[in-house]
Amino acid sequence: MAEPGVQAGVLLPGMPHLLADKPAASWAALAAAARTVGERLRRLEPDVVLLLSTQWFTVLGHQLQCDPNPRGGHTDENWYAYDYGHLEYDLRFDVDFTERWAAQIDSCGMQARRTRYDGFPIDTGTIVASALIDPRRSLRWAQVSCNLYADADTLARVGRAGAQAAHDAGLRAAVVVVSGMSSGLIQQWIEPDQDHIAEPAHDRWNLRILQLLVDGQIDEALAVREDFARQAQADSQFRALAFLAGTGAATGAAQQHTYGPIWGTGGAVLSWNLPGDSE
Repeated sequence: MAEPGVQAGVLLPGMPHLLADKPAASWAALAAAARTVGERLRRLEPDVVLLLSTQWFTVLGHQLQCDPNPRGGHTDENWYAYDYGHLEYDLRFDVDFTERWAAQIDSCGMQARRTRYDGFPIDTGTIVASALIDPRRSLRWAQVSCNLYADADTLARVGRAGAQAAHDAGLRAAVVVVSGMSSGLIQQWIEPDQDHIAEPAHDRWNLRILQLLVDGQIDEALAVREDFARQAQADSQFRALAFLAGTGAATGAAQQHTYGPIWGTGGAVLSWNLPGDSE
């Protein structure tokens, strides 16, 4: 029996194109990689999965989802004219653990807000990631928002609080962060086969960051994160990586499953320490 605490980590994009009926080759590859990661994550059988999606953004404190079963339909505000812009969801959240996480955040001198109300707007990234990783809804999630005004160190502390809460509760946890790499969208409507990384410089930055993570140099990746954010329009300043590092999930070399464009942005599927990652 493994010791309690964080066991593994995953990073994947959350754009709805991954669920398209007629996807671009890169969208299909990213979706297939996410499903592979999901199968490995379920094989790990974590008690709870800590989740951060850059598409659930807030402006005051750190909000945590306390509805045990949000479900319904969601229309993406950007991609509503496409088949993948209309999404159904039915999620399972571990509210008891979420309360522990929130209390740990409070005890660290930050503000945690327990969020629960009918009609809560579940974000596209959370719906897409859960559909690919956990299609049969066997996992139990615990989600914190991505505060727009929290710096990377603060998000790392929020992640660390989640890891501590899991350890203290005697739970085996995994971590999933839903984030893109570069976020420069192609500013026109395109066909799937026209997709490409919007700027060559963004592509070079994405590849540089990915190589650092594959080499297990997460501290070096964090050290250049701000430059990456400025020069490649990194998704939410790529603070999701700081959150992931704070939980302790991103230890050692990442396995890069795939990388490619999503309407000009960069998307990658990475995992750390999942069963089968070394195969």
